Amino acid sequence: MRIISNYLLLRWEMAREKKTDYFYFDDNTIAIYQRPNSSLWQTRIVKEDGKAFVRSTGERNFDKAIAWARKEKMRAEVLTEQGLDPTTKSFKSVAELWLAAIGRDPTNKPRKVSDYTKIVNRYHIPYFGKHRITQITQKTLSEYEIWRAAYWQTGPGAQQREETIRKRDGTSYTRDKKVTSKGKGDAEDTVLRQIFKFAVSHDYLDGSRMPIIGQKTTKGENGAVNRRPAFTKEQAKAILDYCNSFPDVHSQKLIDERQVFSAFIHLVLGTGLRPGKEHVPIKWKHFSIKVVDDVQHAYLTIMKNTKTGTRPVRCDSFVWPMLDGFRYISKFNGDDDYVLADQETGEAVASFKRQFNTMLKALGMETDMHGDHFTPYSLRHTYATLKLNEGVPDRLVAINMGTSPDMIHRYYGHDTSVSRANEFNTDIDWLTLDAEKMKRTKLPPNSKKKR
Repeated sequence: MRIISNYLLLRWEMAREKKTDYFYFDDNTIAIYQRPNSSLWQTRIVKEDGKAFVRSTGERNFDKAIAWARKEKMRAEVLTEQGLDPTTKSFKSVAELWLAAIGRDPTNKPRKVSDYTKIVNRYHIPYFGKHRITQITQKTLSEYEIWRAAYWQTGPGAQQREETIRKRDGTSYTRDKKVTSKGKGDAEDTVLRQIFKFAVSHDYLDGSRMPIIGQKTTKGENGAVNRRPAFTKEQAKAILDYCNSFPDVHSQKLIDERQVFSAFIHLVLGTGLRPGKEHVPIKWKHFSIKVVDDVQHAYLTIMKNTKTGTRPVRCDSFVWPMLDGFRYISKFNGDDDYVLADQETGEAVASFKRQFNTMLKALGMETDMHGDHFTPYSLRHTYATLKLNEGVPDRLVAINMGTSPDMIHRYYGHDTSVSRANEFNTDIDWLTLDAEKMKRTKLPPNSKKKR
């Protein structure tokens, strides 16, 4: 029994974790240690404000680990002076949390989530992964642009010869690497912006520190920005008249579809919200009536998982009366029901493109005066254009639409010498000026000056 007891005691001692030895430096503000069963040195750093944080040095050499810890301590103090939190999450962890969040969002199509995941794992995490989200600055982004431009020529992409394709049935095969585009696509900037906005909304990054990420620019032959076409005021009225008149049809399904489509048109044209992800999650409970200086205003609250996060949107006066009447006849009119709901299933209608194109064809205005085709997004551009033409400050228009004044100027303003013709009506009466000039010269009208 004694032998067995000693044996068990020996096994227990062998199973115990090794005691961690700490080595202290710089007035005990830096501690270096190794975790059990790890050859990498860790560090615990105490800042001047007394707050401590832990990091892995990534070094197996003791002297290099000390040097790394001292450099990290200096970096943390600089970030603290700048009002940043040096203990915040890494870009990689934030990006992975964002991917998980969009994967749980039922409004996101699996293909979209898959494409975004590939972008993050191929470009963003390899470059920004080790950075803290608070460390990424405009300079970092400029350096990334250089790295990204060379990715497929001399960078990591140039080394890839094959790729593995996984099929839906679970099988996979290997093929030669196909590169569809060597340049940076707009989706890459979109993804990066969304990751930073996710970081801001979850308090991983102060909003004032969010970097400006390359904006999508579509240019024509002469380098001018191509905007999506917007409807004129007369065309917008024709659209509303179309939606308020119902043809004689015997199919209740078609009547239901027309009513939901009409609600969509009124909502987008009267708020400037983004067709698609912003209209899909809207429920009846998201509307409210507010009184400002004895005047009633209808407001819609946009959900936080959209492009710009939660924001109140003021509805034009023609929106709520229509929606209130539609709610009365809708089969799904509870507070938690979707406003733009399929009247058979109750699920939110994700796209109205088919009905939209049918309407334009019936009205005979499928394109604008330049031949550009209208899309549902043209309703948003129309909202901005009409507001600007009515003299609403671009800052207020931008706030309601969830964008910036710069974007309003660049993409949403559709002023032309035709649409604002009356404001050019300051023509000078040249004949009157000629008569006044003649009087000042004190010369007969038919006389000539001597040279």
